[in-house]
Amino acid sequence: MDVHVYIGVTELEHGIAFYTQGLGLRLRRRLRPNWVELEGASVSIFLLVSNRPRDFAGPWTVHLDFVTADLDAAVQQAQDAGAVLDRALQEREWGRMANMTDPFGNSFDLIEFAPGGYDNIVQTP
Repeated sequence: MDVHVYIGVTELEHGIAFYTQGLGLRLRRRLRPNWVELEGASVSIFLLVSNRPRDFAGPWTVHLDFVTADLDAAVQQAQDAGAVLDRALQEREWGRMANMTDPFGNSFDLIEFAPGGYDNIVQTP
């Protein structure tokens, strides 16, 4: 089964700029004036202009984790493009994580796995 993800943005060009400059994705194609496909992740990611309220009220409906080899550099790159770091970097047995929000109110995480990744989690019965 193929999977692709849709992310609602309020301004398409701003969305393209954030996800290409901030997270390193690339514009693959423009499908409609309000709809594009990005590439560079392990799934297809589409940006679609939505009529989400400007105050971003309500829960987010999509959450993405972007895996990176250099969390500090990835956080800085995302912040330079307009993302907000929601809290201090998290240290876990499986690696490090940054909880962030894009300029459109969508939350996402940047993750840097430690050697062994999720296999380092001690499972409880």
